Amino acid sequence: MTDRAVAQQFGDCMARGDYSTAWALLAEQTQATITPEAIASAVAAMIADAPGPILQAQVMDDCIVENWPAKQPGDLAVVYVALMGESFSEAVTLTLAQYGEKTLIRELEWGRP
Repeated sequence: MTDRAVAQQFGDCMARGDYSTAWALLAEQTQATITPEAIASAVAAMIADAPGPILQAQVMDDCIVENWPAKQPGDLAVVYVALMGESFSEAVTLTLAQYGEKTLIRELEWGRP
């Protein structure tokens, strides 16, 4: 799967509230520090002041960065995923890396920058 497709799948999981499947997209060392429950808590905190759930996720193609100062070996891209509800737009920024044959999320940052 491409880095963009993994990022979109993660965002779609946020919109469905499927935090276990989202967690499965994380790299092993990231899974060791973030649980599916922690993902759910982060999402809940991020949208706490907004009515309703996340309805749609969208990878922002013009916000995909392939070269950045903190890039590590194996890193592919930093991808910004908009998370939209009825009256809000939040985001998650994902750092995607190659692990063998898989593209996984090495790092995530909640909220708009």
